[in-house]
Amino acid sequence: VRCFWGLDKSLAYSRHFPAIHWLTSYSEYLTDLSHWYQDNVSPQFVDYRNRLMALLNQESSLLEIVKLIGSDVLPDDQKLVLEIARVIRLGFLQQNAFHKDDTCVSMEKQFLMMDTILYLYKQARTLVTMGHPMSVLKSENIFDRVISIKYDVPNDRLEMFAQYHRDIDEFYQKVLEKNA
Repeated sequence: VRCFWGLDKSLAYSRHFPAIHWLTSYSEYLTDLSHWYQDNVSPQFVDYRNRLMALLNQESSLLEIVKLIGSDVLPDDQKLVLEIARVIRLGFLQQNAFHKDDTCVSMEKQFLMMDTILYLYKQARTLVTMGHPMSVLKSENIFDRVISIKYDVPNDRLEMFAQYHRDIDEFYQKVLEKNA
């Protein structure tokens, strides 16, 4: 079959559907489909997917530490990984089958969602590297706005993603100005 969907009881109990765990599941078709993704969606599609998976893997490792000593002791760059992984899980992987725009999402919209999440991560990582604390970044509510993209951007209005990039840029500038 060359693929496995690892169903996860804890995801189902937390009402995360589909309850397919991203770290225990796999597909050997990714390499077979990579040319199709390049030709029909974007040349960066597979790279973006791999970057999201890397962040989810980092989150898994960090959650083991958090279970032992709590998240307060983590440095801000690791707190950012946890926050972006939350955005990926809730804003990208979790599906609401009863919402008209989340029931069926085009590959183009999925790519634009990945692009926006990774752009937010890049900008937030730059701020954290400059010494801005995660508490300041989280107070701006941009992470929750990006989570809501799947509901706020209709499937036929993909040009709205440009506004989210502008919002992320405004967030970046606002944090810089506030904490200069």
